[in-house]
Amino acid sequence: MKFVLLFLLVATVGFGVYRISLIYRSIPTDEQARENATPMVVDESLPSLSPPLEASLAIATQAGPQAIRQWLNQNGAWVPEPRLSAIQLDYAQMLVRSNPAEARRVYAAVKARTPANSPLALRLKQLSRTFE
Repeated sequence: MKFVLLFLLVATVGFGVYRISLIYRSIPTDEQARENATPMVVDESLPSLSPPLEASLAIATQAGPQAIRQWLNQNGAWVPEPRLSAIQLDYAQMLVRSNPAEARRVYAAVKARTPANSPLALRLKQLSRTFE
């Protein structure tokens, strides 16, 4: 009888340690939290646009994806590269439900010209699940 009680006690303690280890392993480390965090690239950290372009971009963003497409066709040549890619990624995210083929094409174009050390690399990596 003592042997059975001792066995149950050891089994209960072992099961408790096992459950605590599962909980401990599920807590993300600082490195995992940084990888899973949303990208910290904001438009302010990228090269700025001239005030007239910034104002027209804000108007186009509020008007929707077609207005952004028209804005990109008219003003894309004057926008510096990391900022142009960020605007195009925003455009692709707006299009993902209404025109997924166009959204994938825009994403692929941005990904093809963006180097690995770009400030947009993390954002591209996170959006890959959506567009690929």
